[in-house]
Amino acid sequence: SSNFGPRPWVSSRNYLLPPPTSRTKAPQAAMAVASSSPFFQALVVASSVLVAIGQSVRGAAETAAVAAAEYPMKEVPTNPNSDLAIYALLASAVVVPTLGIGAMLAAKEKGWWGACCLISGLITLLWAYYAYL
Repeated sequence: SSNFGPRPWVSSRNYLLPPPTSRTKAPQAAMAVASSSPFFQALVVASSVLVAIGQSVRGAAETAAVAAAEYPMKEVPTNPNSDLAIYALLASAVVVPTLGIGAMLAAKEKGWWGACCLISGLITLLWAYYAYL
């Protein structure tokens, strides 16, 4: 007796019957013929040659495209009076944490529903942001 249940190919007299065989032999025979056929071997060699030729042509086309590229912009414009960095610093240091703490306190008052809405709201906002991108 075995831990894995009865095995039909083992009899109670402890001599082995032949193990079960596959009923479908057509796919196995077709694969054996296809892998040893000269047509299949020629097809593999031809596709390998085409890949190698394509790699060399692609490299030549890329270098030609880079050589022929025009760069119309000679100078990069700068704006010395931009306060965008200061506004970003202010938002990241003060506004975002304040809004986050306010949202968490508002969600805490609503109990389980507040936590569910807070998490699902953040996931929805992130999904909408990535959908917009």
